[in-house]
Amino acid sequence: MTRLHAVLLLLGFGALGCGEVEVTCDDPVACTCGPTRALPEGGCCPAWSVADGGVCRVRTWTYPAASQVIGGPGARRVYASIDGRGRGLFVWDEATVPGADVVVVAEETDAGLSLRKPSAVLPGFAGMGVVIGGEAGDAVVSWRQSITGAEGDVYRSERAPDGTWTDPMSVADRVSSGEKAYEPRLAARPSGEILQVWNQWYDGSHYGVALARRKGPGEAWEGPSAEDDVLSPPSFFSNAPQVTVNGRGDALVSWYQSAGSQLMAFMSERNGAEGAFSRPGVDDYLSAPGAPVDNDPICNPKPALAEDGRSVVVWTQETGQGGVAVYLASRDANGAWTQPADLADTFSQPEGKCRDARAAFDPLGHLYVTWSEDTGTGAAVHLAERAPDGTWIHPGDRPLVLSTEGATQAITPVLAVGRDGGVIVAWSEEVGDHFRVAARRGSAAGFGLIEVLSPAGDHALSPQVAIGGPKDRAAVVWIQGEPTVGRVLFATLAP
Repeated sequence: MTRLHAVLLLLGFGALGCGEVEVTCDDPVACTCGPTRALPEGGCCPAWSVADGGVCRVRTWTYPAASQVIGGPGARRVYASIDGRGRGLFVWDEATVPGADVVVVAEETDAGLSLRKPSAVLPGFAGMGVVIGGEAGDAVVSWRQSITGAEGDVYRSERAPDGTWTDPMSVADRVSSGEKAYEPRLAARPSGEILQVWNQWYDGSHYGVALARRKGPGEAWEGPSAEDDVLSPPSFFSNAPQVTVNGRGDALVSWYQSAGSQLMAFMSERNGAEGAFSRPGVDDYLSAPGAPVDNDPICNPKPALAEDGRSVVVWTQETGQGGVAVYLASRDANGAWTQPADLADTFSQPEGKCRDARAAFDPLGHLYVTWSEDTGTGAAVHLAERAPDGTWIHPGDRPLVLSTEGATQAITPVLAVGRDGGVIVAWSEEVGDHFRVAARRGSAAGFGLIEVLSPAGDHALSPQVAIGGPKDRAAVVWIQGEPTVGRVLFATLAP
């Protein structure tokens, strides 16, 4: 066995150790890495460090000061993405004037941070803004624009690889069809394909999950053929669709919907880039019958895909015994699904109140699941981890606790995984009189210490995390301050 010793300047990075660390070079977790972590004599530096000659140097956060807020007051629902060139994109809804809400886009450029409002030219008010950065440096922003009251349509703005934006100029430039639509979501694959889903009203009685596809930058979008061309079955209303896609083109869409009585978790899958999305029937739900899926807009069913086609959908659901637990449905590489047998077949402990469940795979096939759980002493952020062979390192009923011991509550965890196997989980936790945004970095080899990203003095809420670019640049963005005066702040982790 060949071994290499490297000095790690870990600066309190915690669980990965400090001082002189032995790296086993035939360990696929330790030694499968990109060029930034490759050591000259063989072997790899741990995740979230870079090789600097024969030394492994830990990557450090650039923390914002309270004075570095961006945008106007009244920011909410912030989202983040990093394009294939490593440039950050942040989108949020901003309510500076009642009834005149706009969607604000902040993009990193060579000249610094640039702000724009692609919804401002349209009548009415905007919300539900989301963003995705493409591999070629392109980007798509989408939102709901409401002209009259609660009704609205879905719009999108696109950035070409050369940085040029194309915005909607009138109500005729809407993406959706039918009387109304809302809740857009986006996903991108390395080939340049971008998928978009949203909820669309059709037949005068249903909301359904609509899907559009763009094969690459500059190509035309392929959308629904009619307002009733939806993935979901014709049963009441679909809710909160989510979409993900892997490098080979497998895709997964999940949502929740009433199957006739209770709200249940559904999914549609595509096998390969040229495959067709499945269209489940009203009885083809993933969740166990007998109690509804939790209808919180954050903890609706979330999909995750591995590069070999394995996938999961994770959600929270009432247990029928007074609790709200995390449930998991899983697909193997051959396409066979395993779903909860009944309400007792929970992923987490069944007694607590769970919310905000999310999942992600790393490039080697490790699965991470995060959620917030309150067992009566305040909510804490949990993490479960499964190895590529299916073995649970941290099972759902015995998870790793990520948040600060003694925090009054820790909520809204978010999760991102980089191409090099690094993982970031961020959340908001109440310590003392204020909420703060904290994060932990890790990989399949373990997780480091808690890092507080937000400045003291104001509440820091609703974090989002993104990892992207050729060297896994990372950003965590959140709302700083009370909801009515909140502004956007972000911390970055350079290569």
